[in-house]
Amino acid sequence: MTATPQISRTGLWLMTIGIAIYTFIPPVVDILTPTHIFHPDWIAHARFHTMWAILAASAVGMLALWMLWRGPRTGLVGIHVAGAISNCVLGAFLLAAATMPLYGGALSDANGVPPMAGGMDVNLVTFAAAWLMILVGWRLAVRSASA
Repeated sequence: MTATPQISRTGLWLMTIGIAIYTFIPPVVDILTPTHIFHPDWIAHARFHTMWAILAASAVGMLALWMLWRGPRTGLVGIHVAGAISNCVLGAFLLAAATMPLYGGALSDANGVPPMAGGMDVNLVTFAAAWLMILVGWRLAVRSASA
């Protein structure tokens, strides 16, 4: 009989918070406020793609949370899957932000989410922090199970 590895609860909770940020905040902010889906200046096709992206990222996030907390049945596999798919979601956001000059993109616009104090973009700061939490949590969880 194989012993169940002791997995860092701190690592799991850091990953959970990071995943929850991209899973639950965008639907609330982007659907229930006029900054995205109901932005008065956006064309219908842009709204469609935004809704699609929000729902896809949220569905992937729910899958990541489910894999993360399935318990000893998946062990490290669930943690690795949750971390990998979260990196796909947040990595895509960060890549889109980094390549904005190539396609004329912007992190915000008129009537959108205003920048934070100091001019930093709210989405960029929030998602970068979520990504960092996931990476640190992933490392803690895997390292504790290997010890």
